Amino acid sequence: MAILKEHTAGQQGNIAALEDYAIQSVPAEKRKSWLNVAFTSCGWIISLSTIFVGGSLAAGMTFGQAILAAVIGMTILAVYGFFQGWMGAKYGVATAVLARQAFGRAGAGLFGILLSLTMGIGWFGWQVAFFGSTIEQMFPGQWFADPTFAIIWGGVLMIFTALIGYKGITYLSFVAVPLVIVLSIWGIFVAADASGGLSDLFALQPTGASLGLFAGITLVVGNAALGAIVFPDVSRYGKTPLAGGMGAAAGYFVGGIFSVVAGAAMTFAAQLPDLGSTPNIPAVMAKLGMGFFAFLILVFAQWSNNDNNLYTGALGLRNVVKLPKFVLVLIMGGLGIVIALTGYQDHFVPFLNFLGVYVPPIAGVMIADHWIVRRGTYQFGEGTKYNGINLAAIAAVIIAGVIASNIAWGISPINSTVLGLIIYPVLTALLRLLRIPYEWGQTTEDSTGY
Repeated sequence: MAILKEHTAGQQGNIAALEDYAIQSVPAEKRKSWLNVAFTSCGWIISLSTIFVGGSLAAGMTFGQAILAAVIGMTILAVYGFFQGWMGAKYGVATAVLARQAFGRAGAGLFGILLSLTMGIGWFGWQVAFFGSTIEQMFPGQWFADPTFAIIWGGVLMIFTALIGYKGITYLSFVAVPLVIVLSIWGIFVAADASGGLSDLFALQPTGASLGLFAGITLVVGNAALGAIVFPDVSRYGKTPLAGGMGAAAGYFVGGIFSVVAGAAMTFAAQLPDLGSTPNIPAVMAKLGMGFFAFLILVFAQWSNNDNNLYTGALGLRNVVKLPKFVLVLIMGGLGIVIALTGYQDHFVPFLNFLGVYVPPIAGVMIADHWIVRRGTYQFGEGTKYNGINLAAIAAVIIAGVIASNIAWGISPINSTVLGLIIYPVLTALLRLLRIPYEWGQTTEDSTGY
């Protein structure tokens, strides 16, 4: 009987570990240093798509301009992501749970469903398919590079670390981050050597159509805006609000810059023609003779990024349905792989890009709600009462998205975020002045966090 109890307790402990405090606050004894959060956040942005952004910049800008666009773009993301990261660490909860205060319980549920559709299924499936095609281009004719097989084994790797949770993602980041940093430094040296020196590298002219600085910044920000919004999913493990906010922002900033610079440097070094709208990075790597090391970089860069898409999607959906996080990871990961295998992932892109204008203002509303409207009076845990739905918050997101999608200038994700930040407190102040209720219903959090 005692052995049976120990076995049962062990199984419950394993399930609890896989649950990874999906809808509850991370205990103080489980919190990590800012450096741990920074490494995890750095792995969050390191990906093939970010490296491809660097190649796109090199096609239309000088190397110096590409670096400047990367620095400015990542600074913008780090600034507004810092506030999200601060809140995540202060309360120790994931993004979808944090949204309960600003949007109400039902509103946060809608946000969780949105995260599961966009990141957990849509972008996960697209990135898995992208991974399979890239491996095929990099190693044509190799058995492991067959696109169908590469999608399956690549998807399984990504599911595995998302299944473990924060700990698995962190360990992977400690491998992937140094690899991409080495890649970027190597790319710069190879490019400098090929062009006759570092000064000649900065003097090289782009091979494609000219791209302005503002357009370059837009590429950098648009590629990674959604990741900065869900910083609480990582920063909730920070020991202090500052550790969470600074760790997440710093890691994202450094990882983004190194990835973009790596893509730009290798493109200049190889001077290969464009492939569609972006340079053929796999062909660039092949021309530079990077061989198996390139394979490792491709695998770890995409693995360390796409497992985060699945992880965030599962955390979001866990806020809505009473299924363990690991079950949701398996279901959404499986759906993503099926979508990639059927070639249907490209049909999701217009829908995902459309939502890309309406998801960023959610961060603006959350920041405004915490610091301006409620002034840091959030509570979470058993017995906490939440509004059922905050119509003002939802209206602010929709209005910000509509306006941003119809503005011809600026960077759409940033425009919508700033608009959400401004519209929400103005709208709530006006509704209070007119004595019009905008928060309806009430729910109470139970002992399970649900």
